[in-house]
Amino acid sequence: MKHQLLLLLLAAHAFAVEPLTDAEKKRLAEAEITAKRTPEMREMAKTYSAARKAYTEDRKKFPADRDKNAGKAWREATAVYESALKKAILAVDATLEPLLAKQAELKKLGLDKANEGESVADSDSKKNDAMTPVKDDPKLPRVLLIGDSISIGYTLPVREKLKGKANVHRIPQNGGATEIGLEKMTAWLGDGKWDVIHFNFGLHDAKYNSETTQRASREQYIENLKKLIVKMKATGAKLVFATTTPVPMGGVLSPTRKFDSVEERNKLAVQLMQSSDVAIDDLYAIAKPIMEKHGRPNDVHFAAEGYEVLATAVAASVEAQLRRP
Repeated sequence: MKHQLLLLLLAAHAFAVEPLTDAEKKRLAEAEITAKRTPEMREMAKTYSAARKAYTEDRKKFPADRDKNAGKAWREATAVYESALKKAILAVDATLEPLLAKQAELKKLGLDKANEGESVADSDSKKNDAMTPVKDDPKLPRVLLIGDSISIGYTLPVREKLKGKANVHRIPQNGGATEIGLEKMTAWLGDGKWDVIHFNFGLHDAKYNSETTQRASREQYIENLKKLIVKMKATGAKLVFATTTPVPMGGVLSPTRKFDSVEERNKLAVQLMQSSDVAIDDLYAIAKPIMEKHGRPNDVHFAAEGYEVLATAVAASVEAQLRRP
């Protein structure tokens, strides 16, 4: 229950800021309306709206077809517009400065989404306690969790379940696709001794990067996994591979956010793991029956209860390896 509560309240944990009262919201809203009616702000709104429209249209494309400059232009236009609006609001009522500061801090709690669908609880935001480095108890074995946002989501409850049994570390970022793993694995492993490494790669590899191509084809995905296994086995750790969790809506979350069959990719990955003497944590099978109840609507991520279920399976698979001679 303790770790469920941590996940549910994670977004609010980072800042000890009380929500704005209705009266405070009203004061800010009234001043904002007045500020936006000034000729200067009306003119700035045109530039901001054009940049936002261009960015919105660009986001409808596949990742490979997107214009990076559209996002940059929108962020720059947003920063300029918000700065000007703040000054205009304070020109209307200078006493609103403390409320604007509070509003800015509250707003930050909803902006840490490195990838589509992520919340603070499964992003690699510094506000997420899952990303806090672990101080080792030298009497306990060391476990490393490697993976994407799904692994971030189950990190805290896994730590709680293995409390007193293992030092549960995780990589300091969203592991993303296997190509990122190949680039970062040496740094992730570091020089310390690992007893068990539990890893997942799959969702990012299966995502369509254009109308016809995935980020990594099935063949490339398996080849990359082979190389990653070699790197991780060199540490002497026992390895556990987590199968890729389901993608709802038949793998098509939007016209430009769709995925190759994770079921077929899992079959190929399991075959590789079996031939490589790597243990398997079948999170796909665990997650499939709970997606409707504990998954997020039209998304690959989970509510806190869903991550709790996944964490139970992850902790059990890690413990099984810790018991092995």
